[in-house]
Amino acid sequence: MPTRNVDLPEHFDRFIESGVSSGRFSDANQMVREGLRLLEEQQEEQSKLEWLRAAAKEEFDALDRGDYVVLESPEHAAGLVTALHDKVMARLAAERKLG
Repeated sequence: MPTRNVDLPEHFDRFIESGVSSGRFSDANQMVREGLRLLEEQQEEQSKLEWLRAAAKEEFDALDRGDYVVLESPEHAAGLVTALHDKVMARLAAERKLG
């Protein structure tokens, strides 16, 4: 595992010491890894949110253009939801292959 040396402000040094001394973390490395994992998770969530916002804008723009379907029955609605699900899953799979 690669080793990194970092300079921390006093505030973060005390924060790490507090986390370790409280017993929540076994050492500074564990606490830093957890912080990085949370940062990575936050970035992934931000990417998902940006994608959802873009998808919502796309669909609201379609509504503004009058490009929509009137649901005629519960079965019709279920079919459209299934088709939308399949479209979203295919798009996510394609994006994962690219990124």
